[in-house]
Amino acid sequence: MRRLVLAPHMDDESMGCGGLLAKHPHECTVAVAADSGSIRRDEFTRAMDVLGVRSTREFGMDDGFVDRNIPDLVGRVDALCRELQPEELYLPFPSVHQDHIAVYEAGMRSARLSMSEGHWSAPQVFVYDVAVYDVNLYPSDLRWNVFEPLTEEQADLKALACEQYVSETPSRPHPIAAIKAIAGAVGKTRGLEYAEQYALVKQVRSA
Repeated sequence: MRRLVLAPHMDDESMGCGGLLAKHPHECTVAVAADSGSIRRDEFTRAMDVLGVRSTREFGMDDGFVDRNIPDLVGRVDALCRELQPEELYLPFPSVHQDHIAVYEAGMRSARLSMSEGHWSAPQVFVYDVAVYDVNLYPSDLRWNVFEPLTEEQADLKALACEQYVSETPSRPHPIAAIKAIAGAVGKTRGLEYAEQYALVKQVRSA
């Protein structure tokens, strides 16, 4: 299974898909759209080491302005999908942050069925939850309908990966400091010890 996780910023991948990455580190590539500077890049490297992920890509776009050139972003995602041919594509929920909306929209456009020669349309597309925004301004019919079970070890690794982002962790109460508790809450309401939640957008079954 080839999986591609598209992240707006370095930390979104761990908050949203950290358990999945810990579960399947050798099957996953993480691609980050925004360049958030050397400090965050060092934290990202440590987080990927915690999760065991070795395949990463960076688009190097301006943090906060990823939406400035959507055609360029779609082209980058198209090229990466053509190269990696992921069977599963993971996109961030399009919340109030413009970078999250841009990466979601670029990923959805890349997942289209195209007449262009060599275009890769991922047969399965999921949207992941970055539980840091309590208001959503983007109208959508996305529903959390897929729940990835996690062991306690995988939930611990997800939390430890998020702990590497010291520069992004505020002193006040914040979801990034309660990652394991969130995984427990998502899991226990579905009869699991720990879980991550996803919205299934598309699933094309193999013949």
